[in-house]
Amino acid sequence: MNKLLDKVFKGIDIFTGILTGAMVLFVFLNVVLRMVFNSGLTWSEELARYLFVSVTYIGAISAMRANAHMTVDMLLSKVKAPLQMTFYIISQSLIAILMMMLVHGSYKMVLQNTAARTAALGIPYALLYFLGILTGAAICILAVANIIYAVTHPAEISKIVTVSTEDEELLAEAASAGDMSDEEYRAMLNDTEKGGNNE
Repeated sequence: MNKLLDKVFKGIDIFTGILTGAMVLFVFLNVVLRMVFNSGLTWSEELARYLFVSVTYIGAISAMRANAHMTVDMLLSKVKAPLQMTFYIISQSLIAILMMMLVHGSYKMVLQNTAARTAALGIPYALLYFLGILTGAAICILAVANIIYAVTHPAEISKIVTVSTEDEELLAEAASAGDMSDEEYRAMLNDTEKGGNNE
């Protein structure tokens, strides 16, 4: 099941990358046309705008799965495991509630805009607002899944709630590959943490 989900989210990441590339291409094309010919493509500007919205919404789903949304773990990393579990469940529950509100609001917008279309491309606004339903439902499901995983794997709660930085991940990879001793790894990890605290 996890392998299937990994493939699905890998596909989502690739799709998001394609959308981002298309958005950059259309924006660049419009800039060149305006500078060289003093005239841009109206549909290109509109398409780039809605591609940006799509990338934001779809990317939020992938970020939730990868636990890559911005978060502050300063408090969570200092409290004991039972409190970490409590705070984590509260935070994930709040996320689920907010996403249900997003789904509800987006659903109302879809119903209100069934006949409305965008000016240049004629894209139904209902389709654009449906992205809110898709994103809200997906993140809500992921938040509930996170709660279930945390409750069924209480020993891993410290690892779940702590946000690792890119430097820490690189150090961990080097340590596991045998490129440095445990003492060197601990020393460099402490230096990284001190550097982050000084910033």
